[in-house]
Amino acid sequence: MSEKRTKRVIIFSVFLSSAAVIGYEILAGSVLSNLLGSSIYYFSLIIGIFLAALGVGGWLSSRIKEKIFESLVAVEIVIAVLGGLLSVFLFCVYAYLFSFFGALQFSDVFAFLGGIGIAQILFTSISLFFVSCVGILAGFELPLYIRILSEKEILKDAIGKAFLWDYAGALVISVSLPIFFFSKFGLIKTSFLIGTINLIAAIMVFICSDIKNKKYIYFLGFAFVFIINIFGFLWANNIEMFLEKKQFGNREVLYHASSPYQRLTFVEAENKKISFYINGQRQFESGDWDIVYHESFVHPAMSIAKKREDVLILGGGDGLALREILKYQDVKKVTLVDIDPLIIKAASDLDFMRALNKNAFFDSRVNVVVDDAFKFVEWLNKNNTYDLIFIDFPDPTDDSLSRLYSKEFYSLLKSTFRDNTVVVIQSESFFESIQKNILTTLEYVGIQALIYHPPEYDFFDQNFGFSMICLAGCKKDDFKELAVPVSNNIFMKNKLIDIFSPQPIPKYSFYQSEVNSIFHPTIFKLINNVFADHYMQSRPFDDILSQIKTSPEETKKQFIEEFFIMSAISI
Repeated sequence: MSEKRTKRVIIFSVFLSSAAVIGYEILAGSVLSNLLGSSIYYFSLIIGIFLAALGVGGWLSSRIKEKIFESLVAVEIVIAVLGGLLSVFLFCVYAYLFSFFGALQFSDVFAFLGGIGIAQILFTSISLFFVSCVGILAGFELPLYIRILSEKEILKDAIGKAFLWDYAGALVISVSLPIFFFSKFGLIKTSFLIGTINLIAAIMVFICSDIKNKKYIYFLGFAFVFIINIFGFLWANNIEMFLEKKQFGNREVLYHASSPYQRLTFVEAENKKISFYINGQRQFESGDWDIVYHESFVHPAMSIAKKREDVLILGGGDGLALREILKYQDVKKVTLVDIDPLIIKAASDLDFMRALNKNAFFDSRVNVVVDDAFKFVEWLNKNNTYDLIFIDFPDPTDDSLSRLYSKEFYSLLKSTFRDNTVVVIQSESFFESIQKNILTTLEYVGIQALIYHPPEYDFFDQNFGFSMICLAGCKKDDFKELAVPVSNNIFMKNKLIDIFSPQPIPKYSFYQSEVNSIFHPTIFKLINNVFADHYMQSRPFDDILSQIKTSPEETKKQFIEEFFIMSAISI
């Protein structure tokens, strides 16, 4: 091969290697954010650690005095293996920690919660160590490439070209990952594809080299990397299903898929109850959980509304709130807005979901809009107003969800209200830190809200909180004589007035909850430990109780005490 062509091949290898390196960095940040929430925190942590590791690798590369080609090919092969396995490794550690932790016994609740804290620290430490190893090895690449190029041209030209194509590779992969790879292949398949990019770079360097001794070792290395990444790519779906089953206590995984926005998982327990998870966070469980939540969410507002012809649902892509709204014959149109078309497709196509939501998406009154709720509300004007608005977003576990609970969002929403509009906001737990933050933020933009909970209130199974906004100025006493006019379960044996706490609620500002905004997000910091939350939601609560040696009654009492202590600290 001519020297000119050799330089071109080496420069293209720089491009591929850089693309792979940045790809691993983005993948690691995405996986940790996916599993633990708080995307800014974990992306920042990964970027800092990865850059430091690159520096360490660059410094260590100076120890290589000879056999530069051989060293570079060997490094590329090892990175192609570790990088290809990056997503699988992180998901695997997470799932097996859940499985291992689920088999342990604890003396009391405090030991149990302490164990969960240790498990999260262990997972985070193992993850960051693995990412650091990949980063250190990747740090070898660019200095070695520059040394190879400097043998063929002036050093300043070699450095300039190496950095140009290094940053070009970083640009291409950082743009294409979220736009194409994540949406098309998901995290695990993308990881194996990027490992293959490193393999191609290794082969190209090998072709340009003058390696003569023991070539068969490199051929075996190439074959090994190729087999791992290709078979990993082909078996990715089976790997994902296996790890999901591990995470959810070996319950049957009915459906699993990844979109550019989130991981969706439907699992079925032995009692045939179906649970739906987004990124490990439970969104609903069929049976009592579904009935209590969605009937409490929908029917109080529908009962007190002066008019209910035109209804807007923001979120709620599972169609369960939609099911309750469509029971009212005077509803003429329901607009449902969800950012993820995959949720809509699952709720519309899966037989068990169609059974749960009563084929709600096939009702002629329903109009589905696939869009970001923030952008949808931003484009609305006084000509696009609604009689009722139901806001059914996931709990704000990270900064991207936090914006949907911000003063900016509520200000935009306020501009769409009619004189008699009624709004209900899913507010996590009744009168805990998340709901207090929502109330403070609403008050900041001039909106007062009534807060309520399901009439059959239970701390463990039905600890839901809702915030209701009545533009006509409804109050608690207005519900005394009201009844739900459609078929339901919980309001057949409970009065609507029972959704309000019998005890007076103190002034919210007493708790000094901060206003949540896009520029100063505060609400996602109030979410209790996401790792612990995901573990608690990953299996039936009776299984959790069985891990603790105290009696179930004493265990529940301790859980409540610990919950309120942690809640007070978070405030």
